[in-house]
Amino acid sequence: MQPNMQGMMMPGAGAYPQAGVQAQAGGHSQVLGYFGRALSLEFSAGQHYLAQASLAKYRGEMNFAENFVTLANEEFQHANLITDRMVSYGALPAGSVLSPATPATSIAEALRTCEARELALIQLYGEAVRFSQNVGAMDDFALFSRLLEEEQSQLIRVNAWLEEYYQSLTTAHVPTRAFV
Repeated sequence: MQPNMQGMMMPGAGAYPQAGVQAQAGGHSQVLGYFGRALSLEFSAGQHYLAQASLAKYRGEMNFAENFVTLANEEFQHANLITDRMVSYGALPAGSVLSPATPATSIAEALRTCEARELALIQLYGEAVRFSQNVGAMDDFALFSRLLEEEQSQLIRVNAWLEEYYQSLTTAHVPTRAFV
């Protein structure tokens, strides 16, 4: 058989290298399920942040545009870590379903949409941490814990940027003179 023959089936789990992975009975497929959902959320967030960066550039808000690009790159790094872990199980991503990027007409609106995406990732990683710990999948527990911590850190940054934005609005509109 030739590798790119029409109608050829892609090899399933087990066809790829399994470097030192100890399969957990019953937990293996559920852990892979968490990884699959995480990939979809990470790629969706990355796509969304790049869209927000472009919108911010269009509005001339370059500092926020750079921040959004940084967030996107972090999410794509998370996707890389997840993919590496999936390959160590002998699996490849089956195909991510991405949520569409949502338009925002202001930085405040954009940051609120980013906040929602971070919260979804935090919720998923919280569940995955508990599950992997319960089934004794300690390598997965370590990865999910790391990702959870990084997403929480990102949420803190997004909220700080939002607070900074609101403060800039109040200081920009403070009148310098008062009427008597």
